[in-house]
Amino acid sequence: MNAKRPNVVFILADDMGYGDPQCYNAESLIPTAHIDRLASEGVRFTDAHSGCALCTPTRYGIMTGRCYWRTPKRHSLVMPYEPPVIPEERLTLATIFRESGYRTGCIGKWHLGLLHRSKKLEGFQRLFTTIEDEIDFSKEIAGGPIDLGFDYFFGTAGCSTSDAPYCYIRNRHTVAIPTARTSEQMNAQPGVYPGLMAEDWDQETVDTTFAAEACGFIDRHVREHADKPFFLYYALSAPHIPWLTPKFIRGTSREGPRGDMNALVDWCVGEVRATLEKNAILDDTLVVFTSDNGPQKGQNGHDATGGLRGLKNSPYEGGHRIPFIVRWPGSVASGTTSDDPLSLTDMMATFADLLDYDVPANAGEDSFSVLRSIAGRGKDDPRPCLIADTGWHASEIGNFSMRRGLMKLVEFNPREDQNGQTRYELYDLVADPHEKTDLAASHPADVESLKQLLDRVRAARGMRAVQSSR
Repeated sequence: MNAKRPNVVFILADDMGYGDPQCYNAESLIPTAHIDRLASEGVRFTDAHSGCALCTPTRYGIMTGRCYWRTPKRHSLVMPYEPPVIPEERLTLATIFRESGYRTGCIGKWHLGLLHRSKKLEGFQRLFTTIEDEIDFSKEIAGGPIDLGFDYFFGTAGCSTSDAPYCYIRNRHTVAIPTARTSEQMNAQPGVYPGLMAEDWDQETVDTTFAAEACGFIDRHVREHADKPFFLYYALSAPHIPWLTPKFIRGTSREGPRGDMNALVDWCVGEVRATLEKNAILDDTLVVFTSDNGPQKGQNGHDATGGLRGLKNSPYEGGHRIPFIVRWPGSVASGTTSDDPLSLTDMMATFADLLDYDVPANAGEDSFSVLRSIAGRGKDDPRPCLIADTGWHASEIGNFSMRRGLMKLVEFNPREDQNGQTRYELYDLVADPHEKTDLAASHPADVESLKQLLDRVRAARGMRAVQSSR
């Protein structure tokens, strides 16, 4: 591995499927030349997974190394104006980088909650509020990226094109005060939550704005902080619904609007790469490209999951198996492929390993280093299991998927069973990678063994506390 600590750029697409990039699916209808080039110059993982088949829980896992379903929150998504799900005292990935001498930047979709100041004081001092009409958007925002380890933040509170408020935030302040109401036309778009927006808000240019900010962060760093490395967490809005693209990218994909959104993701990757090249730091930078969960259904015959069963919000592989590519010259061999398993929840332990940072026992409870796998130096320490859920775990209608090796258990909550009982399915991903044959009835001992392990993991304070039971 390189002795010099690299810059790190972590690019997170929103709802890009395993079968969307052409380097994962030769029959993809989407042009992904920049993503494919990353893969040709680095390592492409074929067994990488999001911590959840939904966005907020996965982002929580990336930032904290902990499964979101261990939190007391009773709903899987951070809805508009909800408070932070990461308390300021919890160690984050950004804090690890900052305490290791890095300058840290967060660009794009946050979706982990913020504290908005109240302007309505009736009878007592209400410092913060979750009621849109009571928010004073001119005041400092708390509990966000700047309070959780980032030196710089530019982005949106939630899903950038479908969650109010529709405005940008820079560090702790709203860039343009949202005073207009979303139109009936906008409210009719899929997934859109009505609310306040800035007068100049444009859904079509959100990701080009984020790209400019990400590149600007790199440029400023080289200009002003060349003596230290940087960590950039770049969370795109695309290809999340609604599928609205800037004019220059429309018609790029044979899939249609959804494909064009994925082509926009590829364009953003290209912009970051070009900026790293321009500043002569491309080969001094570890670049990760991945997605927060599985995709929406492909259009025009496009296979967004690359043949895997299930989509976003599903416990099957298509819901949480994701593209994961690492370019790291000098440490990662070009054009290689790895079938080593990993979870995005592993990012905390992995980068702590890279930085020789000692993670305390009360942090990163579900995170395992995959640095050896990334660098092609052999497998990492075994974990008790690989786990993902669908995001509805705390509302009593949730599903879990859990793997030990390549035997996979899927648990369905009683509310989803006509008999009101917890139901299990079992799959052998070696013989049946597309999860077509449920083995639960014919392999009851395997079901019981995996069920007991799942129960142990959920009861423990973290997976790291659970010994592997092979």
